[in-house]
Amino acid sequence: MTRDIDILSHRRTFFLAVNTGFVTDGIPDQRFLDFYATRSSPELYCSIVGNVVVPGGYRTNAVTPVLSENLIWKHIADSIAAKGSLPGIQLATTWEGYIGQKKFRALNSAAFISEACRFVDSMTISDVESTLNSFEFAADIAIKHGFRHIQIHAAHGYLLSLLIDYRINRNSATVLGTLASLAERLKGRGIETSIRISCKTGDADFDSNGAERLQDSVANLPFDYIDLSSGFYNIDKRLIYPARPDVIDSRLHESISIGLRHPTRSFIISGRTFKHDWTDLASNFHPGICRDLIANPRFLQERHNGCQNQNRCHYYSRGEDHLTCGRWLSS
Repeated sequence: MTRDIDILSHRRTFFLAVNTGFVTDGIPDQRFLDFYATRSSPELYCSIVGNVVVPGGYRTNAVTPVLSENLIWKHIADSIAAKGSLPGIQLATTWEGYIGQKKFRALNSAAFISEACRFVDSMTISDVESTLNSFEFAADIAIKHGFRHIQIHAAHGYLLSLLIDYRINRNSATVLGTLASLAERLKGRGIETSIRISCKTGDADFDSNGAERLQDSVANLPFDYIDLSSGFYNIDKRLIYPARPDVIDSRLHESISIGLRHPTRSFIISGRTFKHDWTDLASNFHPGICRDLIANPRFLQERHNGCQNQNRCHYYSRGEDHLTCGRWLSS
């Protein structure tokens, strides 16, 4: 254990973005602030506040936070920084009429892919430009509130994950170019950046053709970090929240493969990463942590004492309106 901690001390640890549900009418409340403040520490490089909808965007569910000029966002960023972590924020949007499935696996994953293609085809150039502009506008608001790491959410079947994929959007190259320009502008302002992508959707036929090309096109964008996730929410949530050893191992191996193809880029890899042997991993890999830190706010000081797979954190799938953990009830 001591050796593993020493190895990880040379890497940057990220608290990955999570939607807590601790909001009222889209505005974070005291529970939200306390959640991030208690999990931030000098041992955590960056705490990324999760799944925040850009102004004018669409939520994943009714208890998703929406970025605004409200000063609660400044208080959140300040509370994270005061505890010794870099304040980060993940910006996202779905689309009008989007409904996240409750089940972990879709009965017909191909149907979602077809629906996504039809939806993107229906978008005008102006629609796409407006969506991308809203991310830059949101980044400006977030920076004003004190966030110093901006993550673009282009994963999990949300809108940007469709727009960056050449298999779904014939104009994906334009979208990637706009995101590259945004990353460069933020870098010029001294702001750290990342982009989250899904390495796979969970539809085997779709993933078998062109996944590497998509991964490589995003890895070449000038973001400081590429956050490697997996799965589309409305296809296979098991890939987003891996629990089975075979799913965890597959995600790790795929992430490593992408990183080895791009040795000069930095990657955030996740999926119970603190259980992996980091001895032989290249220095461009950095650990992303989620459920262990949800379960135990002091996990980085007590690395033997994390998530116990009680699955209460999957609040939306369980028909609840905010995140919980079985460990909180017993602590």
